[in-house]
Amino acid sequence: MKNGSPKAKVLEILIHFNPGYVCEVRGTRIKGRFGGDFLAEAVVRDNVVARARHRNWRRAYKDLEVEVSKAFVR
Repeated sequence: MKNGSPKAKVLEILIHFNPGYVCEVRGTRIKGRFGGDFLAEAVVRDNVVARARHRNWRRAYKDLEVEVSKAFVR
C-alpha cells in the first residue's frame, strides 16, 4: 500500500504476521486537559497486542506501526 492511511498500514502489517486471524486496528480520543490524547490499539483475536498514545492521531498510528513491528519481529 503506497499512499494508504496510517491505520491501513498498521492493519496490513497485522494481517501479514497473523494470516487467518481476525485483526482490527482501532483508535479513540481520550478526553483530558488541553484536548487529551488519541489512543490507537492493534487487536488480534480480541487480544490487544500493541498500544500507542499521542496528541496527533496520525502520529499515534505511526507509533503503533512501530510497536506492532517490534511485537512480531522478536
